[in-house]
Formats: sequence, C-alpha cells, structure tokens
Amino acid sequence: MSSAKRLKNQQAREQRSSMVGFRTAQQTRLGEAHMKLIGAYSSPYTRRVAITLRHYGIAHDIKKVTPFGDTKAWLRRINPVAKIPILELDDGEFVTESQVILDYLDTLAPKGLRLTPSTGPQRRKIQNLCGIASAAVDKLVSVLYEFHFRPIDKVYKPWTKMCDEQTADGFKWLNAQLNDRRFFGSQITQAEITAAVFWQFAVEKRARFCERMNCSQLQALSEELEQTEPFLATMPEGPIRDGITLGTRD
Repeated sequence: MSSAKRLKNQQAREQRSSMVGFRTAQQTRLGEAHMKLIGAYSSPYTRRVAITLRHYGIAHDIKKVTPFGDTKAWLRRINPVAKIPILELDDGEFVTESQVILDYLDTLAPKGLRLTPSTGPQRRKIQNLCGIASAAVDKLVSVLYEFHFRPIDKVYKPWTKMCDEQTADGFKWLNAQLNDRRFFGSQITQAEITAAVFWQFAVEKRARFCERMNCSQLQALSEELEQTEPFLATMPEGPIRDGITLGTRD
C-alpha cells in the first residue's frame, strides 16, 4: 500500500472516530510519557486498555505475551498471579489489573476528557456497567475453559448452565441500558468501550449463543466502534485466548 493511501485510510479512520465521540491522538496527546502495555489484543481486558491508551494519545509499545507457556515465569516476577494486562510506566513501575490501569490513565487526562469521571454519580454508573460487563465475559470464559480442559464426560453441566445464564443475564441487562448505542446521551465513556469490546469477544467465541440473546443495541454499538481508529488498531491477532486455542461453542 502506498504512503498516500495509508495516510488517506488513517484520516478516514480518525474522521469516523471523531464522529462517534473518540478523540484522535493529536487532539488528546498527554505529554511525552512512553509506556509499555504487556498482554495481547486477543485478551478483551488488554484490548480495552489499549483502546483507552489510543483514545488518550498516550505513546506506548505493546509486549505481546500470554500467561501460559514460557512467559508465565517471567510474568510472575511482575504480577504474582501472572495475569494480563500489565502496564509498565515510563519510570519502570508496573500497574496490574485492567480496571486499576484504566483508573490510572483517567488521572492523566484533563477533567473534561476523562472516560470515567473522578467522582460523582456518573462515575459509579460507569463502574457498575463495566463491572456487569466484566462479570458476563468472565462467566463466558469459564464455560470455554470448562470444555477446553476437561474431557467431555467430565464437564459439570449444572455449572456451565449457571454460567451461561449469568452471561446472558449480564449482556441482556447491558443491552437494556443502552439508548441509541449509548449509555449517557451521545457521550463515549469507558462503559461503551468495555461493553463493545467484551460483546465482540463473546460473539467471536459463541456466535449462536449471543444471537439468541437478541442484544441488538450491544451489537450496533460494537459494529459502530469497531470501525473507529482505536478499535481497528487493536484488532485481535487470532483465535488465541490466554496462550491456548479455545474452540467456539453454541
């Protein structure tokens, strides 16, 4: 692809991003700090952090690792439970857990640009929405792991049924909170980013299961944001989840 065409595509992505409420790196660049994100875009938790970094225009590299295999011992030296994502700050400090990382990144942004306010009712609402989304995707992953790691005759069906119900209830509740693809007027917040990322992950792994939920608002939100620059730049690399290949399920 020629440099002129790449520039044109970049400009088109940034225009779409601005139209839906994302700011470009040029609009929000926060100083000259350079950070390192440790994880993989195939992890929805890593991906929502990466999208937030791009939204805020924070310079960063990504070190693509997963918490299984040869990298697990290395990760333990940074995070004793070897979870991703991890954010390495420019002074060498490590911040772990995606919600903690997001909270830190918000402190770097000007008050009017924060994806989650520092105080007040809207902060609590956004955190609650993100918490429900996180719980829903955690239960979905629990079922994927159950079928991946256990022989089929050892899968505990009452457990997977309960997890499926919790996943569906969580996403349906989020869908009901949306009005024209937004939780709060026309504003993009961390709640929209997290809901879109987690829903897209769920659809990729269990498309028919998600289709039966009939979450049209979540689907529309995800489709819209997936066309913006921060989302396009952080597309998952493939069907790898935490260092293992997880098959899709109904």
